[in-house]
Amino acid sequence: MTVLESFRRDLCCSFLMLLEREGVGLFQRVTWLAVLALVVAACAPTSQAESEASEEVSAYISSVSSVQVRVDDGFDGVSEALTVSYNTREVLFSAIRDVGYQGIASSTLILAEAISPPENYAADHEAWLAHRRLAVEKAKEITEAIEAQDLQAMFAVFTALDQDWAAIFVASHRGFCLALNQNSTLCQAPDDLPGGEYGAEVYEVLRLNSLANLGLFDFFGDMSPEERSLRLDQVQPQIESNLKAGGDAMKAIDPPDEYEAEHQALIRYFDDQYANAVAITQANEERDEATIDELFTASGVVFEAALDEMSPEYREVAAPWVGPDSTS
Repeated sequence: MTVLESFRRDLCCSFLMLLEREGVGLFQRVTWLAVLALVVAACAPTSQAESEASEEVSAYISSVSSVQVRVDDGFDGVSEALTVSYNTREVLFSAIRDVGYQGIASSTLILAEAISPPENYAADHEAWLAHRRLAVEKAKEITEAIEAQDLQAMFAVFTALDQDWAAIFVASHRGFCLALNQNSTLCQAPDDLPGGEYGAEVYEVLRLNSLANLGLFDFFGDMSPEERSLRLDQVQPQIESNLKAGGDAMKAIDPPDEYEAEHQALIRYFDDQYANAVAITQANEERDEATIDELFTASGVVFEAALDEMSPEYREVAAPWVGPDSTS
């Protein structure tokens, strides 16, 4: 509701309450009701134009979601394949090959280009189209990586796509973002977020940090030591930079007393994970596989320790960091 709409509705309600409260006579009532008729006309909840605009947005969001879900459904099949079998590279490559990514990428681009966005969603739509075009370009590289059984090359392509995908979420409307990824904690904060301005500030810091990391932590158990080392060489500099930036941003926020302990837990998390990431980089340079394994395990422990200090309410504030499955 706009400010003008709110004013009109409040005025209308105040006028009706005044008539109830004041014992006005019949003539006065008739006179007041004549004025009230003008007020009520202005108090209509939505005009026809506003209703049509709302319906246009709803139809547009629904169209975007129905196109994007074609990609999501394809990769749901990959997850299902990996849950019913050993996670070998053969199973992974076979599952992704079965998705038919090149065909999906091409067909979804055609469908996306056929959708006309409302004016205030034009920038969101163009960013989405640019990503869908990039997906078509990268689809051939994915096919080549599968044919060569090259995990390193395939993960490099998916990371590039994930990072480009994250850029869409940074500035897009919450409704558009949710059309691309329903129930995502990486969209702009909901209106009912706990913590007021503090909650919104923390949520945004964690959201942007999680988006910056999208795709960087993707590894696969069947990677050879050399493949994993190459993957770490590729992603560790950005992981370190993002962890440092996230910690610095959290330290710049002054929490209210009721959130002090949980805020400090997040700061410790970023500090510990940054130190861990630096150690992983060092161990990887030395090709010390045993130490890398220990540090990977330690990273999980650091996350769980911080999560254990979060109340259900604070997990809503920290939802982009917590993830969609651990907010309660």
